[in-house]
Amino acid sequence: MLKYQIAVLTAWRAAIDWVFETDDTDRRRDRGEVTATTALIVILVIAAIAAGAVIAAKIANNANRVPEP
Repeated sequence: MLKYQIAVLTAWRAAIDWVFETDDTDRRRDRGEVTATTALIVILVIAAIAAGAVIAAKIANNANRVPEP
């Protein structure tokens, strides 16, 4: 019986090692490269922030030119 238990535990440990080895290999392949879509989104976000700053500056400029009653 002990021989059978050792064989089962050895097979179980080998299966666990194989699963984690495959998982580590998949993680090494994913290098987190920047895709064109991600770069385009970043450029659009920067453009939107710049446009918001220009609009806010124009609103503040117009508000400063309003005469006092």
